[in-house]
Amino acid sequence: MPGKGLSGGPAGPGARGGGPRVLPVSGYVVTYETGESGLTRLGTLVANEKVQVMSELSGRVTDVNFEEGQFIRKGTVLVKLNDDELLTQLTRAEYQYTLLEQRLQRQKILLEKDAVSREDYDKVQTEFNVLKQDIEELKIRIGKMKIKAPFDGVIGFRQVSEGAFLQPGSKIADMVDVARLKLEFSIPEKYIASRLVGTQAEFTVEGVARTFQATIYAMDPQIDVATRTIMLRALYDNNVGLLRPGMSARVSIRTGSDQRSLFVPSQAVVPDVNGRYVWLNKGGKAFRSYVQTGNRTTDKLEITAGVEVGDTLITTGIMQLKDDMAVTITNL
Repeated sequence: MPGKGLSGGPAGPGARGGGPRVLPVSGYVVTYETGESGLTRLGTLVANEKVQVMSELSGRVTDVNFEEGQFIRKGTVLVKLNDDELLTQLTRAEYQYTLLEQRLQRQKILLEKDAVSREDYDKVQTEFNVLKQDIEELKIRIGKMKIKAPFDGVIGFRQVSEGAFLQPGSKIADMVDVARLKLEFSIPEKYIASRLVGTQAEFTVEGVARTFQATIYAMDPQIDVATRTIMLRALYDNNVGLLRPGMSARVSIRTGSDQRSLFVPSQAVVPDVNGRYVWLNKGGKAFRSYVQTGNRTTDKLEITAGVEVGDTLITTGIMQLKDDMAVTITNL
């Protein structure tokens, strides 16, 4: 049964003359109402994957192989650094490797004939192993002179030009996976037991006249103690490319079966630096009570803490009220 609105009448005794001022106000008796099983929150779209592509090694840029805003496949060479010196070192090392391999084979034959000591053979074997490792490291360094895309995605604005000398950690560009987007939004902690992971979230964005669907796949393990909310993430298939990371979204989810909650007129809830509060009528006096809020309907706000069933809420004259101010509500 919805709360009962009460209209303020003329001021009672003392409103005129020398007595204390009594402010006539309208009231609302707080009762349980059947709330909607849905919840609407504001959220943000974020990239499924986003990295800053950087150089791991130093070197001069010899080639830039991408256009800004271009879709890039994983493994595509984005930037090439000058590797002439490393290639020369590799050629020299591979030649030495061939010679040392032949020498090791001869030493092995001599060892079998007891013509050389085990110590001499082990020394050549160690030199061979070290050179082999050096060659592998050179190949890795040469590979890193080609800076490649880490995943399929769209490349952002480039930060380098051909001929520039890069140091380790120099930024090439941002790369973003926009084929799938994550939708992040938070819900009040009281809905933590609603088993929302695996369910669908509907959302809309500014400038696009349609409703989108995303699948909720994860819930943050921690509650934000400042807001008493918990973060959820949903995944949206953005293959068409209509949406972009950073967009704000209005998210609607179902939280289970309909439940009875305390709802009050939205205009009666006043925000300030300490939170939100309402004015209650306590024995003919105005009393400020800070509240916690939940779901919102067209004209009402759910109250989860701060008021109780049967409280009389003051809904008019709010800006004139002060603590312990005398008020009168008629027809109560």
